Amino acid sequence: MSEALPKCSDDPRERVLRAAERAFVASGFHGARMAQIAKEAQMSPGHIYHYFDSKEHIIAEMIRAHYDEKKTSVERYHDAGEKVVDMMIDNLRTNVTSNTDPFWSTLMLEIAAEATRKPEIASSIRAMDLELKEKVISYLKTSVKKDDLDSRLEVFVALMQGIGIRNILNPNLDKEAVILILQEVIEVLFRRPD
Repeated sequence: MSEALPKCSDDPRERVLRAAERAFVASGFHGARMAQIAKEAQMSPGHIYHYFDSKEHIIAEMIRAHYDEKKTSVERYHDAGEKVVDMMIDNLRTNVTSNTDPFWSTLMLEIAAEATRKPEIASSIRAMDLELKEKVISYLKTSVKKDDLDSRLEVFVALMQGIGIRNILNPNLDKEAVILILQEVIEVLFRRPD
């Protein structure tokens, strides 16, 4: 399974976050214990508390790191101008591969579940999601002349996130066929006249 943060980092905070991700995927947010995270990080629980106040703090930082990664990815569209939709299509293979990674799919399900239990996590995720969505819509507006871009983007994001869940349930998912269909969906959502 993949990991979110770079493996080569010597930063102890990143080491803890990577370890926490593995523990959360293996045991869930509620099932994972600090001792398990410490074992994965190869450090003592006391050493972890030097960097993070609690498991909830680790979760919040992990979500922030994921958001920062998504923000960097979205910012590639900033200067695309009329080519935003072309870039979306060109990046489908990378995005489908990323969204169908079992590690990430499981972790994203854990984050979504945690948001249903913890209002502060839900609020934080919603704020980050809104910021990303506003950025993407501002980029799309340079070339897409649709009144309901917000809803169209929601449909697209739901499809991309849903592919990750489908891949957990159907590990033999034909990703190449999905990519071809998604190309058509992007055309319908963002380019074809209504």
